[in-house]
Amino acid sequence: MTEQVPVDLLSDAFNVFREASTKLEQQYAMLETRIEDLSAELAEKNRAIERSRRLSAMGEMAARIAHEIRNPLGSMAIFSTLLERELSAEPDRKKLATHISTGIKTLDNLLSNMLLFANSPEARLKAVDIKEIIEDSVLLAKGREKKGVEIDTSFAGQTQFAADPNLLRQLFLNLIINALDAVGEGGRLEITARMVEKKKRCMEIKVKDNGGGIPVEHLDRIFDPFFTTKDRGTGLGLAIVTTVVDAHRGYMKVDSSKGDGTTFTIGLPAGEMEMI
Repeated sequence: MTEQVPVDLLSDAFNVFREASTKLEQQYAMLETRIEDLSAELAEKNRAIERSRRLSAMGEMAARIAHEIRNPLGSMAIFSTLLERELSAEPDRKKLATHISTGIKTLDNLLSNMLLFANSPEARLKAVDIKEIIEDSVLLAKGREKKGVEIDTSFAGQTQFAADPNLLRQLFLNLIINALDAVGEGGRLEITARMVEKKKRCMEIKVKDNGGGIPVEHLDRIFDPFFTTKDRGTGLGLAIVTTVVDAHRGYMKVDSSKGDGTTFTIGLPAGEMEMI
């Protein structure tokens, strides 16, 4: 005669099986999510490696070009200054010489930017105030400000940390000019800075504009040197931003959608760093 298994034992066994099955399903779902995250991270790192190789090659080329041009340009600057002095008694002709000098200064500034991008500068850390750096950069960018554009700044908590003040001014000047170029008359820029605790303590700065946004197909290229969709400009601004962030071993991300504006987020380490 077959021995019957008590119903309560069968019920308990079924419950145990169901709980185990549910846990396995949850663990499988977690593994799937983790695999997707790791795949996305790997793809991003591969893109970063490829971009780094491409930028390295372009940087070497830019440095060679800049050095070849700078020497004759220096001679031209000297001669144009002498010409302005020679023509001091002839205002109309002196004005033409002044235009030449202005053009030479513009080219020299371009070469300086090319060399800054190409040479991967080392950050010389000093005690800086991010509020002061950003406000100075806003003032310098005022010449590019369009009619009716509003620039709001906000600083929360500690504003002092260790960074290279000269490199930071280059970073924020280029970032603010880029944002000003993105908005129309009556546009708005919001710049915020605060200390955050992530994997390491960082000064995090956000520059947000209400412009037209960046097309998806351009997002992977906006930090490439000489890439631009504007009628004017060299396409070096955001490449310099990347160079300065890298020099500080920081991080940067961009959030943008067409028609909804763009936000650049910069994170600069603010831990125990040796002051120079």
